Amino acid sequence: MRNGRRLCGGIATAAVMAASLLVTPAGASPGGPTAPGRLAPPSEGVREYPLPQPRVGTTHELIAGPDGNLWITQPAQDRVLRVSPSGATVGVVNFPKGSAPHGIDKDRRGHVWVTEEHSNTLVELDASGNRLSRHRLPVPDAGPHGLRIGCDGRTVWWTGKANGTVGSFHPRTGTWQVRRLAPNSQPIYLARGPRCSMWFTELTGNRIGRVNASGAVREYRIPTPDSRPIAIAADRRGHMWFTEEAGRAYAELAPASGRITEHRTDVPGAKMAGLAFDGCGDLWVQYNEPGLIDRVRPHRPSDAPDRYRLSTTTPIGHRIIPGNDGSMWFTELGTDTLGSVPTGCPAPRPS
Repeated sequence: MRNGRRLCGGIATAAVMAASLLVTPAGASPGGPTAPGRLAPPSEGVREYPLPQPRVGTTHELIAGPDGNLWITQPAQDRVLRVSPSGATVGVVNFPKGSAPHGIDKDRRGHVWVTEEHSNTLVELDASGNRLSRHRLPVPDAGPHGLRIGCDGRTVWWTGKANGTVGSFHPRTGTWQVRRLAPNSQPIYLARGPRCSMWFTELTGNRIGRVNASGAVREYRIPTPDSRPIAIAADRRGHMWFTEEAGRAYAELAPASGRITEHRTDVPGAKMAGLAFDGCGDLWVQYNEPGLIDRVRPHRPSDAPDRYRLSTTTPIGHRIIPGNDGSMWFTELGTDTLGSVPTGCPAPRPS
């Protein structure tokens, strides 16, 4: 195991401990992303920071904020936390009761945008957490879930999980655009892709969607039925990678051909959660269950993943992102915890 790629944690379940001994699944090529992960000893690497009370198990999205801190949404607590790289909470942004702040991103000016999922609203904050504006969606009961700033650094994109919509809001002009999908699609997560495209996952629609620069929507059906795609991210070539919560896999989508290649994890009963690329181009894949994170090297397919074990057996991993310090930062939904893993890489350039 390379220095700086080990893990600190606690007790693992028997299934997790056995994961490093499993052979390559039948029908898969030896080596590469489907190879058994190398389970690191629970002694180094991962740091975990319990977040302030009340802890009710709803720590969700996070970004590297404009002030150098991590900004983290907690829908059930109706708040956004600002946490320093040392793990100290330095600010709390309270939202209206029952509004459920969820999706979050920052724009080119350093303003932070947040969805209020239960109040059907987008909220704009300054770098200190002061409220600047509030915008109700033009469609009722959309349940805005995910949020991402577009390639222009200004346009606010959101997913309407409750009514099967993907929309955008232009703060400069105050105009909205709404694209309707199948009612049962449940779009949730957004990512910027090549050529100013915006990509999204359809949780129950079992598709990956794209809105291109001209506004046209294209959807790609996932080979595994009912896979429940969660998070999505672009690599340096412009290929899109996403996780399948129920498919026990993460997958690569080549936009030019539309081909989807799925990579199964060797962990029995696993559920996948977030994923993101670090500054070296390595892919970090987070597990919803059990408490694991894999470091995959798509550019070196013969390498098995490095596997990191978290300190609790049921953290319910949710999201992972690269931080300004080059570390990978992640949320543990079930334990209301923030964590980090050093990568030995620089912070990635903004996409």
